[in-house]
Amino acid sequence: MQAIVRFWCGELPLGRAFWLWGILGGAIVNLVSTLLALMLLTAHAPTWLAALVFIAHLPWNVVLLIGVWRSAGRDETSRKTADLARMTILAWVVALSLL
Repeated sequence: MQAIVRFWCGELPLGRAFWLWGILGGAIVNLVSTLLALMLLTAHAPTWLAALVFIAHLPWNVVLLIGVWRSAGRDETSRKTADLARMTILAWVVALSLL
């Protein structure tokens, strides 16, 4: 839990926040959410339950965006790198949220 708090507060180096938490972590959480929703649908579970499981990743996507955004604001990160990381994670989170 402490690792998530450190990530949320932007205390992680940008590389770790972006690649490990943002890209890899986001992909895994979204993939698991999607697969579970599909499994529920194929098992003839109520549609509302599958939809709820499918959108359960959305709060995590907000955490990813904020954590990477804050890590990009650390002093040791150049402005160009910070801006690139912020725009990329924004696009990634939007893509994950829509898929």
